[in-house]
Amino acid sequence: MAQLDALRLVDEIRTRAVNLAISENYIRDVEIATRAGAIWAGPGGAGGLVSDLWIQGAFPSKQSSDSLGSLAAQGLFPSDLADYLHKREKFASDRILFEHQKESLRLAATKNSAGKPSLVITAGTGAGKTEAFLLPILSRLWSHPRAVDATGMRCLILYPMNALVTDQVTRLYQMLDEQDRLSLFHFTSETPEYDRIANARGELWKPCRRRSRESARANIPDIVITNYSMLEYMLCRPQDRGFFGSALEYVVLDEAHLYTATLAAEITLLLRRLRDRCG
Repeated sequence: MAQLDALRLVDEIRTRAVNLAISENYIRDVEIATRAGAIWAGPGGAGGLVSDLWIQGAFPSKQSSDSLGSLAAQGLFPSDLADYLHKREKFASDRILFEHQKESLRLAATKNSAGKPSLVITAGTGAGKTEAFLLPILSRLWSHPRAVDATGMRCLILYPMNALVTDQVTRLYQMLDEQDRLSLFHFTSETPEYDRIANARGELWKPCRRRSRESARANIPDIVITNYSMLEYMLCRPQDRGFFGSALEYVVLDEAHLYTATLAAEITLLLRRLRDRCG
């Protein structure tokens, strides 16, 4: 693959930008045009059209020596879940994990008398951040069925925007659509109220995914994916009380870098209300 010469590229952009500016702002006086061209070709802080060059290294994530298969052999991941994901081509059991994925799985599987660890996961685009939190959660929910007396959802995943909710629920559904042990639901302003509306839209999903608010309220799913605005409505509405109970084990704030300081403060208050509601 050919490499990009960043310095040469900037020089070419600067030359083209200056030529375009001189052409668009036609100056009859040659000396003035020459002086203007010199200024426009200079540093950005002195009137130049192109600012100084900034280069940031995008280094690949570090790979580990583990896979879901090797972690399953060590008792750190359910072997039947690893087999399901592998045989149905959801996630190959021999696929080498990134170091941050392996560490999150190991930490989540480590028993601690103080409870589950809180994890903050940061990585570059395409480095598998979603799997770094999703696989540990699926591991726990898969291997530990809901307690008989537990109520409400077991995992809440929050996104700042509906588009991210839709993208994530599609991805999760593709992983779980061929099993019946875990269920999921996405709750946004676009979620139909009744099954008949979902039917009219042609949303004929497999049983693991609730199709409407009506079906989700009647049979609370294990995993709910929503946004902070809808969570606030859910906490206020009596009809959504069933989503909140003692079964809640995980709360995920994904794409947290998109939250502004104001939204972060609001989410903190929402999480306190969620804690009070679920105990």
